Amino acid sequence: MIKALIFDVGGVLFLAKSRKEKNLLSSFNEACLLLENFGIDVTSSKEKLTGIYKKSSGGDITREETLALMSTELGVTQTQLEEYFRRVYSDNSIENKELYGHILKFKKDGLKIGILSTQFHLSKDVLVPAKYYENFDALVISCDDKLKKPEEKSFILILRRLGVKPEETIFIDDKQENLDIAEKLGMKSVLFKNNKQFFSKLKKFDIE
Repeated sequence: MIKALIFDVGGVLFLAKSRKEKNLLSSFNEACLLLENFGIDVTSSKEKLTGIYKKSSGGDITREETLALMSTELGVTQTQLEEYFRRVYSDNSIENKELYGHILKFKKDGLKIGILSTQFHLSKDVLVPAKYYENFDALVISCDDKLKKPEEKSFILILRRLGVKPEETIFIDDKQENLDIAEKLGMKSVLFKNNKQFFSKLKKFDIE
């Protein structure tokens, strides 16, 4: 019996606004390129920025350290950098409100709902809003919990926080490599493509 649904964020709960930015939510490189819209030349800094991003998304450095290191590298203030990344993500992505509405219904119907997502501190500001912490039963966010998908420990942690067994859970993600780990651990999985396809898949588990 399915007792819990666990959702990815980028490509599932949040979607790119257009095909042009389709890789934004899964590629830090795409986010860097969009910084050029604010007159920032990232060409010579991309490698260093990627290194800082990896440390930030892995929880090896704090939000404050992320801001300090990136702003120094780009020659902008921390306040400017914070605003630039906020706009990169808020201007080019949109919450999947239809899905979110259904998720709240699933919770009302008795299912536990969770989030397992890889984020760095400045993407989390936009893509993991406060209401998610209020309405989801448990979250594992890489920059906070120091565990990234597809590490098995990240899946084990969200299961523990939800208080469910792998076989009682469906994991929803837009990347097959993450679903493979979930299935290896005994979870059911759905490769998310769009809402219509996802809701159709859920019906096979008697969830509507």
